[in-house]
Amino acid sequence: MSEKDKGFSFRQLFFRDTETGTPEKPVQKAEPQAIKSQDDYFTSKAPQTSVGVPDQSLVDDFVQRLQNLINQNNQPGFDFLEFTESLFEEKQNPSPEVYKTVFRIAQKIDKSLTPAKLLSSAMFYKDLVQRTAETEINKGISKKQGLQSEKDNEKTNLDNGLKDTRAKIQQLTKQIQELQNQELALSNQLQAIDQKYDSRFTDIDKKVNAIRSAKEQVIVSIVDIEAGIKSNLS
Repeated sequence: MSEKDKGFSFRQLFFRDTETGTPEKPVQKAEPQAIKSQDDYFTSKAPQTSVGVPDQSLVDDFVQRLQNLINQNNQPGFDFLEFTESLFEEKQNPSPEVYKTVFRIAQKIDKSLTPAKLLSSAMFYKDLVQRTAETEINKGISKKQGLQSEKDNEKTNLDNGLKDTRAKIQQLTKQIQELQNQELALSNQLQAIDQKYDSRFTDIDKKVNAIRSAKEQVIVSIVDIEAGIKSNLS
């Protein structure tokens, strides 16, 4: 199966309706590759929505990025990824019998395949998703901190400039009109500093929330399949 077809089939896993659950802590460590040929998640502009409410288009975008990452890190042989693809080629919501049927067919391809092996590879992908999402969240937090520092520095510089200008007004009466105009301009900049940065802070908060929601969707979907494997194949 080609990478394109593989991704398209596996995509069904991520966009099924699932109940939010607490993801299990990954124990198998993997070194994820960088998400190739994709723009930095935090460089694009987020849609206008309320902070704290994940924007679905941002969620869908990061889910797609996680899907691509999983495909790039597909382990050799028939593992959880191939099992899931085969599972959803049969039904959108596979029954216990479908699990068993797909597993029997898979064992003909790989005689060493066991439920434990599937669960182990599921842990590999779950850990990959978890650590990748956390890395991106930390990027957002770091970017926000840098932006706050930039704002504070600029605000301090403007405030100092305003104080210096007012001092010059008192000292240089001949240039009073020019310095008063400069004072007004700096005052306006200082008053507008919050408005200048608010939309950028809001943009980062939306994306961080979207990453968290995307991570939960993917993790919950993987856990759902794990539960099916445990209950139907173990």
